[in-house]
Amino acid sequence: MEENKKTEEQAQEQKKAVAAPPANRVSDYSLGIYGSTDNFTLAWQMAQSLSQSNIVPATFQRNPANCLIALEQAQRLNVSPMMVMQNLYVIQGRPSWSSKFLIAMINASGKFDEELQFDETADKDGKPYSCLAWTMRRGRRVEGLRVDMQMAKDEGWLAKNGSKWKTLPQLMLRYRAASFFASLNCPELTLGIYTQEEVMDNDFRQTPDEIRIIAQNEISADANSVDFMEVAE
Repeated sequence: MEENKKTEEQAQEQKKAVAAPPANRVSDYSLGIYGSTDNFTLAWQMAQSLSQSNIVPATFQRNPANCLIALEQAQRLNVSPMMVMQNLYVIQGRPSWSSKFLIAMINASGKFDEELQFDETADKDGKPYSCLAWTMRRGRRVEGLRVDMQMAKDEGWLAKNGSKWKTLPQLMLRYRAASFFASLNCPELTLGIYTQEEVMDNDFRQTPDEIRIIAQNEISADANSVDFMEVAE
């Protein structure tokens, strides 16, 4: 009996040792949250904690898996996880950035000499027609692709139900010009993820629940807005 008791005690001690790594063990985050068991365990605990908050956007509430993805993105970009959550949308299972977040990322990257600029033109009636995003780097002008309303028409963006191209053309021209600029000149900032407006303009139809979640995310982001430059620093 005493021998069986010792065996059980040893087994319990082994379980504790596996469940709780030594206090002096330091996670190597240069490997990413998926780089080691310790990294993933700690990140999963963080994700579970964040998912219990009612301050994070609806996409992440009671969803630790989504929170884990946000933590991974935040680590890659070296920004606050909350900042990622406020600007990462999920449409038909596809993550997408808000365009204003992408512009902020470009401006805060330190890769360019000045903030992103926009060359805009109007048509003969004075309505917004085209936009080109550009900036300077080491004394050289760096440009994206020029976007115009004819392109929006040819690509079918204007024909989408509820399209903001009809009501906010200047804003949409800027957003798409910024997206093209990032894709050409700093793709490491997008991490291969499209902007929310690009996903909406393409053939990824949104369900009523997704439209509701996006609206809730935008309200939450405005209510909990943080100065991005301060976070980046």
